Amino acid sequence: MKSLRRLIYPYIVWLTVLIIIPFLFIVLATISTFHIFNSYTFRFTFDSLRFLTDPIFLNAFKNSIKFAGITTLVCLTVGYPVAYFFANIKSKNKTLYVALLIVPIWSNMIVRIIAWENVFKPVSILNLFNLSFDMIGSDIAIIIAMVSMYLPFMIFPIYAVLDKMDHRYIEASRDLGANAFQSFYKVTLPLSLGGIVSGIIMTLLPAMTAFALPERIGGGTTILLGNLIEKEIFRGSFSTAATVSFVVMIVMLGLFMLIVRFDKEGETLL
Repeated sequence: MKSLRRLIYPYIVWLTVLIIIPFLFIVLATISTFHIFNSYTFRFTFDSLRFLTDPIFLNAFKNSIKFAGITTLVCLTVGYPVAYFFANIKSKNKTLYVALLIVPIWSNMIVRIIAWENVFKPVSILNLFNLSFDMIGSDIAIIIAMVSMYLPFMIFPIYAVLDKMDHRYIEASRDLGANAFQSFYKVTLPLSLGGIVSGIIMTLLPAMTAFALPERIGGGTTILLGNLIEKEIFRGSFSTAATVSFVVMIVMLGLFMLIVRFDKEGETLL
């Protein structure tokens, strides 16, 4: 058993180099003038925290909540019926159908974003069908693109729970006189709550921190937290970028703890 413990050493090195050290750099840059390319002017300061009350940050935070919230709601509305359908389908090709849902994720996200960008332009392949859209920079275009990107992250956690659910509970509820809707509302829905919470968080987090999608589909006029971090880095304001990143990490940590609370066995953590 002791010999197997050596196998954990590469993981510890990987964790330290790629997660712990960058995290410490972010924390240090948040509470000081630390700059990875200039350590001669180092001093502790909390001036960067003032940016959290800046209208620019508040607007980016508001946009992130708005777009991520709407996207998550749409993904849940569409994703739950899809997950329910695939979990209850009776077919020998069930695994193939589920695998087809994964195919879009295999393609590069930037390629998919550019594809949506071309669709939303007045001149696109849709002109062949006498259709033309001029939606670049609109909220609805960003939401449509986000839903297409993150919908699988809502479907799979819910599907994982529904597929493993013991259907004898439903049969018992029907034997006790419950109709189909009552069985779903009082049995299926509560049992799938862990998958719903995991799906919401897995959709909400990337939607809140997206930067390439709102930059391309939003025409550069819609600023989310991800865009704000990118812009501050290119401006050389590493302390400000680190502060915003630290806030995002705190939110992510809180949501991850929420997943653990509802999914103690980790069956929905894909």
